[in-house]
Amino acid sequence: MRDIVNEGLRPDDLKDMVHALFEVDTFKSKMGEDRDVCVVSFKVRDRDPAKDLMEFIEKGYTFVLDADVSSGENNQGEYNVFVEIARSHRLPDQIKELAYGVHKLTGIDDFQFKYHQKGEVHEANFDNLKKLIPATPGDYDGLMHRVQTENIKNFFSKTLMDDLTLDGDNITIHKPFNQNIKLKLVSDDNQDTMLESITDKITVDEQSTAETFWLTKVLGDYNIHKYGDYFMFENGQRAMLLQRIEQ
Repeated sequence: MRDIVNEGLRPDDLKDMVHALFEVDTFKSKMGEDRDVCVVSFKVRDRDPAKDLMEFIEKGYTFVLDADVSSGENNQGEYNVFVEIARSHRLPDQIKELAYGVHKLTGIDDFQFKYHQKGEVHEANFDNLKKLIPATPGDYDGLMHRVQTENIKNFFSKTLMDDLTLDGDNITIHKPFNQNIKLKLVSDDNQDTMLESITDKITVDEQSTAETFWLTKVLGDYNIHKYGDYFMFENGQRAMLLQRIEQ
């Protein structure tokens, strides 16, 4: 890389202004579907250096679709620089090249990254970037399906089951003795947000009460209420709106 990395910017001009930890796919893409576009985000301590970093990235890398600065500061008074890159088999190399350019501006030698709202921190070497970040739309779809399935399994932690499978929005809970319970996932959120979004009134007729009792018996000790054709399950502060699929 040239000694002068951008007009008006020289090596180490952003020293102590950028965090050594960046995030990948935590934020949604503006340029396309998340399966097609990867978003890399750097946290910067002030707005002016964030704009400098954004302009450096936007002008310096032909593979960058877009670079932008968050419209406002976060709770710590800092800003995010969002970098959007098309998913392809070159993605790990491109993120590594991007990190090297930021290293020249900041002096950071030991970049780390988090992936998709997970807490684990990883060294930003090529092997980790290749292993943990889905490079193609198909890889992204597969990862998101596994993540969603695992999240739903965690929600049904009170249910005795052999397995849980997900096909689109359709959940199948495989219970012992070949008993399967099929449900359609309508919504997944915290309780307060869920209740605000439900327009139907709670249903308390005899059939609904019997269905709720049966669901509690076969799935476990959840707080369950019926609204219209849907059942709201609560587990802690999390809630799911589900519809039974008759077999």
